[in-house]
Amino acid sequence: MSSVRQNPWRICVYHGVQSLMFPSAIFPLFWTQDIGMSVATMMAVQGAFSLSIALFEFPSGYVADRLGHRRALVIASFCILAGWVLYALARGLWSVLLAELVLGVGFSLVSGADSALLFDSLRELGKEHEFARWYGRMRTIAQIASGSAALAAGFLYARWSRLPFAMEAAAWALAAGIALRFGETRRAEPKVEDHLGRMRAIVRDALLERADFRAVLLLGVVLALASYLPTWLMALYATEAGAPVAWIGPMWAVASFTTALGSMLSERAGRRLGMTGTLLVCVVLVAAGYLGLALSRHVLGVAFYFLLTLVRGLHMPLLHHEEQRLAPDGDRASCVSLRSFLFRLAFVLLGPVVGMGVDRYGHRPVLWASGALLVALTCAAFGLFVARAAGRDEARAPEC
Repeated sequence: MSSVRQNPWRICVYHGVQSLMFPSAIFPLFWTQDIGMSVATMMAVQGAFSLSIALFEFPSGYVADRLGHRRALVIASFCILAGWVLYALARGLWSVLLAELVLGVGFSLVSGADSALLFDSLRELGKEHEFARWYGRMRTIAQIASGSAALAAGFLYARWSRLPFAMEAAAWALAAGIALRFGETRRAEPKVEDHLGRMRAIVRDALLERADFRAVLLLGVVLALASYLPTWLMALYATEAGAPVAWIGPMWAVASFTTALGSMLSERAGRRLGMTGTLLVCVVLVAAGYLGLALSRHVLGVAFYFLLTLVRGLHMPLLHHEEQRLAPDGDRASCVSLRSFLFRLAFVLLGPVVGMGVDRYGHRPVLWASGALLVALTCAAFGLFVARAAGRDEARAPEC
């Protein structure tokens, strides 16, 4: 088994390879043109994907804590590889749903395990304080990889509509090979006789008994939801505004690169503005992004979407470091997966409604309504964070 010393860089490379999401930029085109979905069906499929992840999210994080984070990532990688092979062979709605279900199981097992392995590896090396920096690097590499894949997506799709999925399967074969090279950390694993009781205790502790942890989790959920929800609308939003289909790949790439930029700036912004100041900037950017998208009638209105992707990169390293710091040692992946579960559940509830609204009323009225809702939720979560989590002293970024 490989040394833990190499884990931080290997986790970054693993995250980069898994983010070579060749199909992402062309999903709306593939679903509507090759599979024959409406926008409402498309959003319902994404809701089903989120539901499949949500159903397995928290249990899989708990399983990862019990199995070991390295072993969980190996199993997840092979599961996701199988999901992309199924997608490459999909011919209709039900085969797409099967592929989404398999992918949901795999991605839910990755969720929490990778960042928990990174945190435990750094702590074992005496470098726990560097987590935000390494997480920022991990996210930056991932978004650069995602953007680069998006640049190639249109070309691959034009050559053969299944080629992006075949390329994705190849990427996950490489990711599985990297996961096999991870070193497992030394962890004190508590003896658990009642697993359901333990899981209930984790949820109760995180959401009911610890106000500081609850505030961090909820703010992470609403910021992620606000920056993620428009993702599946932008390709159709842009083409409806007059953008040629050839722009979709580069547009997706710019979105990924702005997320990478946010990840690169996150640690520095946290040092200069404090955690509270940086997160306040995120709240303002969310409001500006939705307002601009709803008001614009020109193709350049897509630029306001990039404010939301910047938020996605800016908030994650700081809030995730807080999550890792506050989570119990033996249940770190479980706690991170709990936050992901809440995010997926929120998308399951909101995503299909947004899709039906777009089919019936168009993009801009729906962006007005969903933007107003998400800005209100973001402000409320930020207020809770300031009052409960950051109120201990002055909220500040982790030391670097």
